[in-house]
Amino acid sequence: MRRVLTIVAVLLSVSFAGGRRLAAAPGAASSPVAAFAPKFEPPEVLATADAAYPINSVAFGTVVLEVHLDATGEIEDVRVARGIDSLTKQALQAIKQWRFKPAMLDGKAVKSVVPVAFIFVRPDLYPRYGGSQARP
Repeated sequence: MRRVLTIVAVLLSVSFAGGRRLAAAPGAASSPVAAFAPKFEPPEVLATADAAYPINSVAFGTVVLEVHLDATGEIEDVRVARGIDSLTKQALQAIKQWRFKPAMLDGKAVKSVVPVAFIFVRPDLYPRYGGSQARP
């Protein structure tokens, strides 16, 4: 009866040359700048674990975690970007079981940050009737 959706978004910001962009604009592949643009591959999720909806909770909503990965893809740190008192603990327990492939920059593994959102939806109390209101 648990209904938890998990969203993984990879939002990585890499700046080069003092914040200037080195990548060429689309359609300008022959630009000399394009030859020097680094190749970046974001981290990949290899394995996940579901967050269990706590039985004693009536809360619902989204818990957003900021997952810091080292160059091997191991989780270094997890920070709560947006929490819900009775649901954050479940999201933190689930994320500790996740496995990642590290981000790559020019063929070398690098540290990265991955935001992960766990969307908690209250279980339906009366699924037989198709809604949360009891019917006669």
